[in-house]
Amino acid sequence: MTASFASLQVNPFEDDVVREPREVSFSVKGLNDQPLHMLVSRFSALDAGAAPRSPPSKVSKAQLVVSPDRGYGKSHLLGRLFAQLGRRATKVYLRPFQDPYKAWHSILLLTIQELERADDDTTGEPSQLEALAVASLCNVAADFIADGGIPDYPQAPDAVAFLRGVPALSDAQIRPWIEWVAELIALPRQLTRLAHLLRQRGIDLHGHEKAWLKVLAAHALDEPHGERRAAAVKWLRAEPLEAEEMALLGLRAADSEGRGDASAQEINDLSFRRLQGLCLLASYYRPFLFCFDQTEFYGSDPALIRTLGNCIDQLYVDLRNHLTVITTNHGNWVTEIQPGIAQPQRDRIEAELRLEGINIEGARELLIERLQEHDLEAAAVARFFAEGWLEHVFSQLPELGVRALLERAAERFRQLANQPKAPPQTLDDLFRLQVNDVRSKKALLVYNQDALMWFVKDIAKAATRTQGRRYFSVEWAWPDRTIYFAFEGGDNSQRWRGIANEALAMAKSRAARTSLAYVFRTPDLTKVPRPTWATVRPIMAAAQQQGFHVIELTLDQVCELHAARELYSNALQGNIVFSGVETLAWLRGHFALFLTELAFREMPAEASGADGERPAATPPANGAGQPPPTPVDLDANHLGVVLDMVREQRIVDISAVLGRLGSADLRDPLLRTVEAHPNLKAHPGPKTIFLQWRITA
Repeated sequence: MTASFASLQVNPFEDDVVREPREVSFSVKGLNDQPLHMLVSRFSALDAGAAPRSPPSKVSKAQLVVSPDRGYGKSHLLGRLFAQLGRRATKVYLRPFQDPYKAWHSILLLTIQELERADDDTTGEPSQLEALAVASLCNVAADFIADGGIPDYPQAPDAVAFLRGVPALSDAQIRPWIEWVAELIALPRQLTRLAHLLRQRGIDLHGHEKAWLKVLAAHALDEPHGERRAAAVKWLRAEPLEAEEMALLGLRAADSEGRGDASAQEINDLSFRRLQGLCLLASYYRPFLFCFDQTEFYGSDPALIRTLGNCIDQLYVDLRNHLTVITTNHGNWVTEIQPGIAQPQRDRIEAELRLEGINIEGARELLIERLQEHDLEAAAVARFFAEGWLEHVFSQLPELGVRALLERAAERFRQLANQPKAPPQTLDDLFRLQVNDVRSKKALLVYNQDALMWFVKDIAKAATRTQGRRYFSVEWAWPDRTIYFAFEGGDNSQRWRGIANEALAMAKSRAARTSLAYVFRTPDLTKVPRPTWATVRPIMAAAQQQGFHVIELTLDQVCELHAARELYSNALQGNIVFSGVETLAWLRGHFALFLTELAFREMPAEASGADGERPAATPPANGAGQPPPTPVDLDANHLGVVLDMVREQRIVDISAVLGRLGSADLRDPLLRTVEAHPNLKAHPGPKTIFLQWRITA
């Protein structure tokens, strides 16, 4: 046990913001139990009875969780809800969408991202998407057998019961059955029968039941990083498919509704239908939980508020097997968001669930848990509460916001540890802390069109939405130059042909002034153009000569862009002492060099051939077309070293751990491992990250 406050490297109370619901590991008894029980009760109406639930479960209205002020535990309540529902729900945490014309596309991408995770990020377990596919196929197979699909089959009742129990079955037990279902799907007559059985269950997939079955079978049977599984995920994400990907899945031309030249509205509509299909198939597996958090982000844009209202309405009317939860601060909701939502859409929202503050008994429980988590012995804990300190804190009010309590406790700890009074936090400190936090979150290291669009729109004062453009949706405009931005995470050749052609057309129309066009790509995406794009590569090369650029962001840049958005969100929510305006101004200064490079990048040199024409350029290969490297976690030997070191020292600087491992290059694999490990916790700070050992129940 640690004997003194001064010996701790981390103040136990400085971590006072829940940045991701899955971080929550402790709750005060009785605090906000009523809203939690209400949410669990609403969800329980969806998964009553065993799957398949037919017809698909009707949803209740959206549940609104309101915090009286900052720091009352909105995200913490979501974390408790996530933990209590456990494997009963597919939990989708929805950070704010940024494009009012493609909100459903954003929600779908975040849903697929969640489905591609294993439950609780448990290593070696199948993804939630694989589990959904297997459960759907097995239940359809059970219906097929129960409907007499195998004549004179004496074991039919046992087979049906076996297939209905799929969530409890192992991969070895169930795989032969999935292979058998895949054989049925390959037979046109039987596929028609299976599609009919889907519709009999009330699962109407708009005439694409056969395509859904083929996609589910391809995903369930392929290896985790196989080509068929990758093609299946693209189809589910409403992306257009190449001819070879269609062939891998056995799809007809009519089954690939995604088109390379689709408009934003068409992409949005298809994304909604995909999400609708996933929710219907949840009848065979488990319901979804959609959580709209950080809603203060919508307050500055009336178009986003209107779109949020539309989404709430459509979720209630057109989707099944899900519960929608919205969290908000009271002031933001009443003054900014609610007035922008039409009354019929407000009627889709239940009466608010109001969060409560923490009382003195709960405060004592929380503070003791924090101190004991850092191995302080009983005498040190008693010293912390000596002289009636806690009673003094509650002398004016019977309840406090949890964050206000933790701020007072952090100052008390500094006094007892003889630490100097903490200097006021600067935005530079907060940003660096946020960057370190992002590094430890896998979900924030992948392509996110909303984060990129926010950066382009809000960090740059000159940004406006374009009119009449199919792909380039944001522009920066000055008298002498225009900068256009498109946001594309896919790798379909026809989509990129369209992007390049639009860039060429814009350059031609702006001949009198400089015109540049950008698309950002992140390290997790397949590089473009692919080597096989024989007809598209020259078009992209020609566009490059006219100012078109694919910007390959580094992982460090991705961390900074996401950290910027999280920092701004914290400002809007009141989680930091700086306003949104102050935070944006600081971020503009921080990214000034990058913004200037984008705005004033030089046009390519106009080299001419002997005939006076510009020679066709060939984009550099630099790995184009190669799939992104699969992220690796620490191997067993390295993990053993980490566990021994952190268990022994209890809390340790990550640089010391990397020194023991012998390579600073293992930082990101180490952070991915820490995020998934039940006994390890990362504490981001402005200068470093500390790793802590924690004992789980």
